[in-house]
Amino acid sequence: MRKPLNHSAMPVAGYIEPWSVKAGASTRAHLSCVDPHASFRIVSLDRDEQEVAEWDLQRHSGSFKVRDFSLGSWVELPALPETGDAGWKLSFEFLPTQNETRKTICVLGDLAVSIDADGHLDIATADGNHAFAQVSNERWYELSVSGSSAGLAATLVASARRTEIASVDFPGAAHHIGRICIGSDGSGETKSFNGRIGRISLDAAGRRCSWRFPTRGPVERLGSVEDSALALTIHSMPTFCVASARFTAEVHDPRLEPSHFDAIHLHDDDFGGFDWPADLTIDIPADARAGIFALEVTTGQGTERLPFFVRAAKPSAALAFLVPTSTYLAYADERLPPVRYPWHGSDRGHLFALDNGFLCLYDVHSDLSGVSLTSARRPRATLRDDYHYPLSNCPHLLPVDLQLLKFYAREGIDIDILTDRDLHDEGYAAVAAYRGLLTGSHPEYWSCDMMKALDGYLDAGGNLAYLGGNGFYWVVAYQGETMELRRVKSDIWTGRPGEAHMSITGEPGGNWEDRGLRNPQSYLGVTYLIMSFGPSRPYGRLEGSFAPEHRWLFDGIADGPIGDGGTVLGGAAGYEIDAVVRSQETPKNLVRLATADGFDDSFQVRPEVWLADGNVERETLRRADMTIYRHDGGGQVFCTGSVAWIGALPGPGEGNAVGTIMKNLAEGFSR
Repeated sequence: MRKPLNHSAMPVAGYIEPWSVKAGASTRAHLSCVDPHASFRIVSLDRDEQEVAEWDLQRHSGSFKVRDFSLGSWVELPALPETGDAGWKLSFEFLPTQNETRKTICVLGDLAVSIDADGHLDIATADGNHAFAQVSNERWYELSVSGSSAGLAATLVASARRTEIASVDFPGAAHHIGRICIGSDGSGETKSFNGRIGRISLDAAGRRCSWRFPTRGPVERLGSVEDSALALTIHSMPTFCVASARFTAEVHDPRLEPSHFDAIHLHDDDFGGFDWPADLTIDIPADARAGIFALEVTTGQGTERLPFFVRAAKPSAALAFLVPTSTYLAYADERLPPVRYPWHGSDRGHLFALDNGFLCLYDVHSDLSGVSLTSARRPRATLRDDYHYPLSNCPHLLPVDLQLLKFYAREGIDIDILTDRDLHDEGYAAVAAYRGLLTGSHPEYWSCDMMKALDGYLDAGGNLAYLGGNGFYWVVAYQGETMELRRVKSDIWTGRPGEAHMSITGEPGGNWEDRGLRNPQSYLGVTYLIMSFGPSRPYGRLEGSFAPEHRWLFDGIADGPIGDGGTVLGGAAGYEIDAVVRSQETPKNLVRLATADGFDDSFQVRPEVWLADGNVERETLRRADMTIYRHDGGGQVFCTGSVAWIGALPGPGEGNAVGTIMKNLAEGFSR
């Protein structure tokens, strides 16, 4: 379904592609704007005093306009020659899920098959609508439709028992095959079908064509088994590698039995990334500093800033800040429907997402299946420097991370910018020049290639500062601008049985603690344990922080709490929190430097975390741990164990213990 963007909540929306760019290169802005004559400029986001960058901006359109976009995935078969009196036959497998209104399952010329909310199938021909059959959600069927000089016919088979449950003939009906669409009427004016589509075959014009959906995807075009050039088109990025009519629950790895997963899941709210043309090209000067900038667009209704990330043309600092763009993308345009979540604040980005039906990886589709795919070619209305998370009414993600960069700039500490997507694309080479690598406040989503690059960095002696909480948690995969996640078991949404493997790479999804080798406890020394929007707490130093080898981190700190204030719920330890658990995987030389405890009862240890001492240990783990250890490569890994840590840095003209530790860390990791 194609419709114009609803700008009731935000006058400007868009995306920068690519959103990580080196100085000396260019990037493009794709905009939808209510004001044709809006003004625009490039500004900094990572400095206390906003800088206006006098960079070249090439305009590609005479005026801005409101863009339209498509939601809903479906399949379109290739055009075939007319069959004359020879006849034709189309067959395909389908499994309906929840459809709140009548939806089109397929269209062939003058014939259309549709389904309503109760599973009633109707067939529409030139002479009217005809009741056909009753089907059940979550069951596989095979529908066959044929045409010949005698008229039209349709047959429905229940796949499990191969039993015919309905058939109908329309003698004398026009049998012109026309355009063939599955999952939609192809008009762009109605919502598409919620359900799964399996094997497709078409006999026409004296030839047979069949299509088998691959377990690796998503793909936009799929050649037939008989002729790869005869390709069907797959619109708006449905979910690939899902259990098909052949799934028996005996094999859960699609690499072993691809035929058990040769289906796609269509949703009426799928999207494959917006296809807007570029409005502007932004040329970054070769001598531009590394940093976080934005295209600022000002209209009569308000101003919006679209962030992007500029890397140094060549590494110019000892330290690099690893921007967690995978986490940013996972949360982008989160809907947080108020009927499900009690909002404590309001943010226009969520209202914008609700108005336009956008989904993020924390949402479910209209049929309640989890959202597992997203694209960077989207507005990202919640990714802003002034963003407040409605559930906590405090900054989250980008505005928190900007506090670190503003603090270091204020203190004269040089730090380069690098995104985790750069790490994914370029591997170890992206970080090889840096002595220290610092994460953001919430580096939650990591691909296998990112992890491998970080392995190489640590093996080469690099230092890592994990400055957040609930980090290194979910496994993701990338294909171009598409990011995929399979949550498997989660209170956010749970995947279906047998669908834990990602279609982009074929590897198991879920979280890293279940993958082995790179679970956070062995990698970082801490594990994500508790989460709440209750008050954050300060840290108190432990004996290990006074040891000669670690005292450097605390030079200049007076006795007392560390981080008893901050922008994230009022302290340095809060929201999502990590701590050390008793495990053989914990680095043997790990030292707990400080801890925060005294959290209220809204903070409870994740029930799925296995603990060696059971509930006895569980009662001791309502805490955040600050840790350090020297890894086998020779460098050090420092962890704060809290999403709120960066938010506790001092503001302009201020100073506190958190700021002193971060200055000491920068100096120590730069050597």
